[in-house]
Amino acid sequence: MSLFQEYFYYLIDVVLVEWFGWLPFLVALVYMYGWLGRDKRRNQIAAELEWIFLEVKIDNLNEKSPLAMEQIFAAMHAIHQNFTWGEDRAGKTVLYMACEIVSIGGHVSFLFKIPKRYRNLFESALFAQYPKAEVVESEDYLQNLPLHYDPETAEFDFWGTQWLKKKNNAYPIRTYIQTESFEHSAQETFVDPLANVLEVMSNIQPYELVAYQLVIKPVDDKWKAHTKHLLDKLKGVPGGHDSGLFMKIILFIPDLIADILVTHVLGVEKGEGGHTPAPRDEPPTLMLHKSDVEKLIINSIERALGKIGYDVRIRTMYLAPKDKFNKGIRIPEIVGALRNFDDVNLNGIKPDIGHTWTDNTFRISEKLEQPYLQMNILTRKRHFLDNFRNRSSWRGSGQMTMNTEELASIFHFPQTQYVRVSQVGKVDTVKSAPPIDLPIGPQ
Repeated sequence: MSLFQEYFYYLIDVVLVEWFGWLPFLVALVYMYGWLGRDKRRNQIAAELEWIFLEVKIDNLNEKSPLAMEQIFAAMHAIHQNFTWGEDRAGKTVLYMACEIVSIGGHVSFLFKIPKRYRNLFESALFAQYPKAEVVESEDYLQNLPLHYDPETAEFDFWGTQWLKKKNNAYPIRTYIQTESFEHSAQETFVDPLANVLEVMSNIQPYELVAYQLVIKPVDDKWKAHTKHLLDKLKGVPGGHDSGLFMKIILFIPDLIADILVTHVLGVEKGEGGHTPAPRDEPPTLMLHKSDVEKLIINSIERALGKIGYDVRIRTMYLAPKDKFNKGIRIPEIVGALRNFDDVNLNGIKPDIGHTWTDNTFRISEKLEQPYLQMNILTRKRHFLDNFRNRSSWRGSGQMTMNTEELASIFHFPQTQYVRVSQVGKVDTVKSAPPIDLPIGPQ
């Protein structure tokens, strides 16, 4: 062993391990302590906030498309704030809101949970698009559920899950803008993408409850930076998906061997810098060689980048008395209703079976796995019910990024001429201000 090697091993063994080997553990401990403290402070701030529940009833003759709901989401994006590093450590975070479609015994309601300070912002955005809507302050329909779910004493049973995007967040789901998907061109009629969801929720029994929840939190445009690399790769931009310094180091030896084979075995001359010369007339992209489907995917992603985004958590829950709990029928209905937003070429949403689905099946032996399955299901149910009741925006899996167009597709008020909405809460009489020239008494 040479003197240099001995000195190198001594430096690694003594200086880095014996003297400073504890440093990475200290850094990890400090980071974990700071992260847990920040999470605790965020929960305290959220608990101290004053929240309100608002039920929104739309006009009986509503003809507004989901575009109106998209404008509401765009206006509510004003909730977003930018915080310094110190403010973030202190627990300050961007506030959120919950949008829910709830069916209790077949009566469907649209509910919103928002910070009370933003009620005027929400109502201004709502009435700008739905001037005949009615907003009523209501109570939490889950307030009577026990804080700690115990299957032995509870009189009800429930199923729930969160939802994930099937592909990368950059790929949008099927939206209402895709007229070829949600419109019969021959008849020129619009097919409401939420029609299946509302129909399933309207046809449940009086003792059942089905809830569809979106917890949304506005985000900035940082998520779009990752999408730019994906677009360059899809377009075939030369060098558009650079592997980075780490991969360059890893691939140094394979690249060196390839250069030797090319130059000494095949006899190809190198260009300047020791690399094989690239073609001079190389096109900037390969878009001309892309198929129509590939171009559609690229155009859809670019369109999605042009709109503001939200962090979204989607949850669905079915609840009923134990003796009348019918998950064999209700779960396929709920899952099937949300298949409307799937696009094979783009994206879709799927239930998070691996982490939040509150049911489980055995893998090898039901008898041997039964104790574990019961414990796992109970843990999932308790976590899910707690997250659903608190409308948590950072607990549980299933977080994804959606733009306002995607949000408006999966949550909007129905168009009455295209949806059977007999069970949806509506405004039967229109309230308006009296005319300014109305006489108020003897002159």
